[in-house]
Amino acid sequence: MKLLKRKTLPEILIYSFVSLLFAAVAFSYLYILFWAIMSGAKTHDEIVMNPFSFPSKWMWEHFVEVTKVLEVNGHNFFEMLFNSCYFSIVGCLLQQFTTVTFAYCCTKYKFPGSELPYVIILIMMTLPIYGAGGAQYKLFRSLGLVDSYWHVICSAGGMSAQFLYYRAFFKNLSWTYAEAAQIDGAGHFQIYFKVMLPQARPIFGALFLTSWLASWNNYESALLYLPNLPTLPVGIYQFNVEMMYRARLDILFAACVLVSIPALVLFIAFNKVITTNVSLGGIKG
Repeated sequence: MKLLKRKTLPEILIYSFVSLLFAAVAFSYLYILFWAIMSGAKTHDEIVMNPFSFPSKWMWEHFVEVTKVLEVNGHNFFEMLFNSCYFSIVGCLLQQFTTVTFAYCCTKYKFPGSELPYVIILIMMTLPIYGAGGAQYKLFRSLGLVDSYWHVICSAGGMSAQFLYYRAFFKNLSWTYAEAAQIDGAGHFQIYFKVMLPQARPIFGALFLTSWLASWNNYESALLYLPNLPTLPVGIYQFNVEMMYRARLDILFAACVLVSIPALVLFIAFNKVITTNVSLGGIKG
């Protein structure tokens, strides 16, 4: 029977300090969420006069009022909710599928220039290219991708930092799987879709979730490219701007809480997928 090694006093002190530090960080995030919920259930005057006190009366109807008050360019709350779901889900699926396919082709098939995307992405990450925003907007406008549901195809690039994750995965994935499928008569497309891609589901799911979380909260791109197809983050941004003319901080905080619920639920449900390392596949000897 293997005996567990007892921790020394310095190790106990270090582990205790790190545990307390992470507990303090976790508590701060929980407090921010609770404070936002509490502020959404107050009146505007209570938020201004006593921002850290409990509401004299919990006004949960503010969270329902958000769906009636939040409006941008004639689009109500539910239309903006649909836009948020459409652009974040469909866009991220296209992004992940094109990236994983591109990484697979560059990794498993050797051809002139197969290593070039890897080098280009490293250069792009090291030396970011500025000043391309104007030309990119003009290109999207010329292609009719501004204020259009077809704007999601702009996500199908493949040249993102996530290419590096998929490249590392396929580098460590044995080609023996493909050889076994070839013996059974499988072609290149069958090998990819039925053998290789299913094994990439864990990393595909993890990267999709992280991309979705970023896309769900992103309002800058939607504000620029989709002014007449606003998403919920755009609605909250516009409502925040309108605070100069009307005082409804209670509705603003209630809207922020409602928008954060999908991301919070997904993180709680799939936190292990997001935070743990992906186990790379291989042939057991």
